[in-house]
Amino acid sequence: MPGRSQRTGGNEDEDAFEPLPTYMELAMAAAAAHEAPPASPRPRLPGLSIIEKLVAVGIVCLAFYGMALIGCGLFLKAEAKRTGFITQRMMSAELQYADFDTRFPPPVIN
Repeated sequence: MPGRSQRTGGNEDEDAFEPLPTYMELAMAAAAAHEAPPASPRPRLPGLSIIEKLVAVGIVCLAFYGMALIGCGLFLKAEAKRTGFITQRMMSAELQYADFDTRFPPPVIN
């Protein structure tokens, strides 16, 4: 004998063809799905205490300060080198056009 469902009463063909949900039901289901509360943000440094986080922030600040000092030092070195080139050119130009006449002694500045 073929297997019959355990249901009593009702036609099996009617159970197979249930009505599809309407657009309104689908829209309501989608809206309900988007109303879920957002997930709480994860902590950035999990497992560290407040003191350890402060120490990490301090280390990062010191690293940035050190990079700023290195940048200032490189800038000063480049500026000194540029000034040295300018001074060297001026001195060579003055020596080139200097008057080396030995008949007149150089003026003495007191």
